[in-house]
Amino acid sequence: MSAKRVLIIYAHQEPRSFNGAVKDEAVRTLKENGYDVEVSDLYAMQFDATSSIRQFKGKPENPDHYDFQRELRHANKEGTLPKDVVIELEKLASADLLILQFPMYWMNLPAILKGWLDRCLTEKFCFDTARGMWFDHGPFTAKKAMLSFTTGGTASYFSKRGVFGDMDVLLWPIHNTLRVCGFQILPPHILYAPNDVSLPERQKMLSDWSTRLCTVFAEKPLDFVHIDNFDVQDGFQLSQNYMEQADKLEFGPTAGQNLGKSFQISCQGYKTESVVKNNNDEVS
Repeated sequence: MSAKRVLIIYAHQEPRSFNGAVKDEAVRTLKENGYDVEVSDLYAMQFDATSSIRQFKGKPENPDHYDFQRELRHANKEGTLPKDVVIELEKLASADLLILQFPMYWMNLPAILKGWLDRCLTEKFCFDTARGMWFDHGPFTAKKAMLSFTTGGTASYFSKRGVFGDMDVLLWPIHNTLRVCGFQILPPHILYAPNDVSLPERQKMLSDWSTRLCTVFAEKPLDFVHIDNFDVQDGFQLSQNYMEQADKLEFGPTAGQNLGKSFQISCQGYKTESVVKNNNDEVS
């Protein structure tokens, strides 16, 4: 049996940064555990995070009006995707685990990493809504994905009472973007305020990261509402069957589909395990 493959998308300008150390620790640990590891160092690659008609090799589908997503779909069909995107898609296709390694900027992804998602999560390759191949039926349902990132603020800043707001809410758009492609989402690895702690504490952060990675493929993915619980005829809103069951619960299922309620999730040092079982209309 071939070794599991891990793709790390690394987005930091400084190799000697703590993010760089976290990335290096991941590469070392994963290789020592027999995994194949590949790193896309976006800044070192000078990855183009912008979208432009000039990036496409072939004739555009509509030369008079540039529609980025439409041209991506067309280029994938015609085999004329930009070379840098093709290279990343080849890496993604062979990966069993995707790790996004980054510093949180303004409560979000760095622009270069957001640009990687924008350009590389190509329709007809990473998802296909016309054929129903998205979310829990997407092309990447056998793959796992995880966010690993540093913050400037401490954990209290990102709490439900914190000045930056609940981390669950902040991460929801990123997690759900990956879910469109079918990824199983592992609990994020959050390294809070490494600049504000001592060297021994940062070393412990690296050690804890290494320990987690040794068994990362055995981890249980996060629970999300299964795509089959959404009614196609009702504009992909939660089905009446699901709503009737969830209405009996004190909490909503997730940050995204909260049903007007609070949501409560907790495990592994980060609030991640939903009180709702979100598969095939099963609610507990």
